[in-house]
Amino acid sequence: MKTRSPARKTLESQRLRLVRSRLVIVVAMIATAVSLIGASPAAVGAVTTSAYRPVQPFRAGDTRTNDGFTRIDAHTLRLQVAGRNGVPADATAAAITMVATNGQAPGHALTYQAGEKRPNASNINYEAYQTYSTGAIVPLSAGGAIDVYTLTPVDIIIDVTGAFVPVTTSSEGRFIAIEPSRVTDTRATTPFDAGETRDVSIQSAWKNATGALVTLTVIAPNVPGFFTAYATGNRPDTSTVNVPDYNATRATTTIVPISDKVMKLYSSHGGNVIVDVIGFFTGPYADESSEGLFVATTPKRRVDTRSTAAVGRGEARSFDVEGGVAVGSLAIVTPASAGFASMYANGTPRPATSTINATNEMAIANMAVARASESGVNVYSSTTAHYIFDQFGYFTSDLAEVVTPPTSPTPPTTPPATTVPPTTPPTPPTTAPPTTTPPPGCSVSALLVPSCGVWLGSSTPPRNGGGDVAVGLAEYEAVAQNTPDILHYYKSGGGKFPTAKEIGLAKRPGKQRSLLLYNWKPSRSATWRQIANGAADADIAKVAAGLKSYPHKLFLNIFHEPEDNVNTSPGSGMTPDDYRNMYRHVVDELNSHGVTNAVYVWNVMGYYGWDEYLDALYPGNSYVDWVCGDPYAKDNNRRDIAELINKPRENLNWPGFYGWATARAPGKPIMLCEFGVDLYTNSNPASILQGNIAQMLAQYPMLKAMVYWNSVDDVNARLDNTSTKGRALGAAYRNFAGQSIFNQTSPNSAP
Repeated sequence: MKTRSPARKTLESQRLRLVRSRLVIVVAMIATAVSLIGASPAAVGAVTTSAYRPVQPFRAGDTRTNDGFTRIDAHTLRLQVAGRNGVPADATAAAITMVATNGQAPGHALTYQAGEKRPNASNINYEAYQTYSTGAIVPLSAGGAIDVYTLTPVDIIIDVTGAFVPVTTSSEGRFIAIEPSRVTDTRATTPFDAGETRDVSIQSAWKNATGALVTLTVIAPNVPGFFTAYATGNRPDTSTVNVPDYNATRATTTIVPISDKVMKLYSSHGGNVIVDVIGFFTGPYADESSEGLFVATTPKRRVDTRSTAAVGRGEARSFDVEGGVAVGSLAIVTPASAGFASMYANGTPRPATSTINATNEMAIANMAVARASESGVNVYSSTTAHYIFDQFGYFTSDLAEVVTPPTSPTPPTTPPATTVPPTTPPTPPTTAPPTTTPPPGCSVSALLVPSCGVWLGSSTPPRNGGGDVAVGLAEYEAVAQNTPDILHYYKSGGGKFPTAKEIGLAKRPGKQRSLLLYNWKPSRSATWRQIANGAADADIAKVAAGLKSYPHKLFLNIFHEPEDNVNTSPGSGMTPDDYRNMYRHVVDELNSHGVTNAVYVWNVMGYYGWDEYLDALYPGNSYVDWVCGDPYAKDNNRRDIAELINKPRENLNWPGFYGWATARAPGKPIMLCEFGVDLYTNSNPASILQGNIAQMLAQYPMLKAMVYWNSVDDVNARLDNTSTKGRALGAAYRNFAGQSIFNQTSPNSAP
């Protein structure tokens, strides 16, 4: 298995733009606030940056059972958080989900640092005999506790989903915001059954991400109930979003632990739910940085339109926030009708998701995320209403880049459904795949470009996760029933390659010769700038000796998928300019050592969320022989091979990877260095590989090679998976690989 860049940027069924050089995240912890109490703001203490650490969600306090809380006075409860159930003793803040239920009169509740003066703010607004939930990040006292204030008698439940520990820089636990993207909408698929648990894939997250900031919206259930989100293991005795009424619509935004980019979701009552992802928290293999760390601040009311004028229907009103990523609390008050509000960076396009939903004239609040620019944030309202925003902190980041927002229609109150492929996999064919004979006169150029057809190769790690590539190759061939045109490997540092074993697998008795493709990182410890300045020259010389000893041409990529390693900080050594200089330096060094058999493949992920970086990263036509992208079919986001190769995004001015590559590097052959179909998230994975493949590929004449990723990593693309969908996928691939388009030129004639 390769060592991958942590992020596989997919969710291409949604509008996805990950953090870029000048992107900001405004996390508006919005769960807020109609507080009429005139108390002074609480002092949070000295500024401390902190990083998120996940814990298995647990119920820390529940007044219904007299668990966890200590009564301070008639309105105030105290709850110990640090040191319990995996929460670090030195935690400075906690990620919680808060529930207010069984209230005897309308009121509001607020969580804040234990022992401090209560601020003029709130987290939840509640009506009598109703249930409400919201997320929050709450600063902890020196002893690790929080206080909870309630205006009127009400039951309070606090579930803890994570903690924040003091750091000045960190790789793990930094917040990465994305443009809000929809990963589940059961209105378009199948509603939950009562008691059902499903896996929800969060493909926008990095592979080792530890948590996600999500909004769960429950749409008009038939019976009251709740949903619980968690990472792995046994379902915790917690809830994430609660719906007390028939036909009610409720939303909760909160932080949820995730594992392998998957969040488990349980429904007590069944029905429809929408899951929108707002951002995620990095895992231990991300870059070390001071960006994305949380800072708790003294709560401050930034806006209260009750003292000015209501936000009109269809109006977007701006206001100031502190920091690039504001964390606060937003409440919608006395809405004129059912509707929603979205919070986002001023001067940027409004997202297609909502921050808060209103169903009647009462006050309601929720946690939400939006980007901030130098001129603050906007609150867009689909109905006339008053708004209150209280800021509680921020995540460290630069300010968002202002762009001219496009004109777009007013979205509906609840997010629209989307169309997805059918869920029933096709019946596996019972006949053998077609056999073809390469036509005469087909040849291979000095840059390994076939004159006829398209190469079909594979990366073939073994199913058991071991390192025996011979076993993996045999497993692949047993399904595909052909020999790969290209064999794909990963290398790093100064080891000699091709190895004897790899050479032996490339040319076996009675088999055609396979071409070798290597993704090589010259160093795992040096930055791109350091490599460009010679830090890896000794290892480059060793690799050059190995390459020169191989008698055939081979494909060589230098530091594949660089997009999510970019750090635009001038001192990082990992800017796009640093990458471009590194790539050119390595090629120049190999050439200086007499390497003449390397065909240089520039391998990026090629997703539209990285379009700004792609132009800046490209080393130049004189240093690149092939341009390569790594597309995957996930979450029903691709219908067929044509969409896997190229899927434009007109609203983002993205022509698709093939469209971009042919414009940026005209005349260069194009390869899919990795492609795969995800069994985890596709309802009908076999359908991607069906249809008239030759006709689809005819649309893309510069596509000359495709390499299948036969592995289980952040996607499960194994062709020998024994599930019903897996068997159907294997059968579809066998027919796919046997089609004539992949069998027209033999690598035996390659130089």
